[in-house]
Amino acid sequence: MQDQNTMIADGLLSNMYSIDAMMRAGMTPEAASSALAPQMEHKTVNLGKDQVQNFFYTYIMILALYLAILLYGQMITTNVATEKSSRAMELLITSAKPVSMMFGKVIASCLAGLIQLIAIFGSAFLFFQMNESYWNGNPMISSLFGMPGWLLGYMMIFFVLGFLIYAFLYGAVGSTVSRLEDVNTAVMPLTMMFVVAFLVTMMALGNGTVDSMLMKVCSYVPFTSPMAMFTRLAMSTVPFYEVALSIGILVLSAIAVGMVSAKIYRVGVLLYGTKPKFGAILKAMRKAG
Repeated sequence: MQDQNTMIADGLLSNMYSIDAMMRAGMTPEAASSALAPQMEHKTVNLGKDQVQNFFYTYIMILALYLAILLYGQMITTNVATEKSSRAMELLITSAKPVSMMFGKVIASCLAGLIQLIAIFGSAFLFFQMNESYWNGNPMISSLFGMPGWLLGYMMIFFVLGFLIYAFLYGAVGSTVSRLEDVNTAVMPLTMMFVVAFLVTMMALGNGTVDSMLMKVCSYVPFTSPMAMFTRLAMSTVPFYEVALSIGILVLSAIAVGMVSAKIYRVGVLLYGTKPKFGAILKAMRKAG
């Protein structure tokens, strides 16, 4: 403590001697003091992503995808199981191709989810524009409706592709259920897998570790990349080739999962009684071609 006080005292004496020397050289006391304590001007330049602002966009997108997949995925499973339990599926399967029926249900649900989200967020944006002067002093609300166009485009891409993959899987699982009471039990493994992906992304978002090795791996796994890659895009700098690779894998995976789900759908809707095992479904798929 004495050494610190001594250093402060020496600094003050040095400043006094410097001011005296400047005054003897003809400078005024104000000019001498200003020369020893100049006013520094600075400007903040953000070299990366604004994580504070983009956090709200990322959180809302992930939460919207989470709710949409759980709600509409469960709806697809329930609808398929209802058609199967009422024996209406036996008539539908003879007049339409399984691929057309599966893709029709999933695309219709996807459009319903998109229209609902557009209605909610679109009306919110419209009312914000109408009352912008009232919210102008709130930086969080103002930044929330200032989402960059490129980020909105990526949000739509990952939302649609992620929704399609899980919707196809929910439809396939629903076709293997004979009773509505078994729907929740049948979709539990799929739901748990999606919840784990959601929790991993949210933990990385909350901890600021969006560029960890786990998140990088999840960015290329089709079941986690819709949330993981979008989080990395919004919160960090990701090379374009990584984004293109992730989207390419998602597109191919959505097509592959859709085709496999259609085959499961074709076999599963004609299986009644006890819940079929995974091996039995694969064997029936091979026999069906």
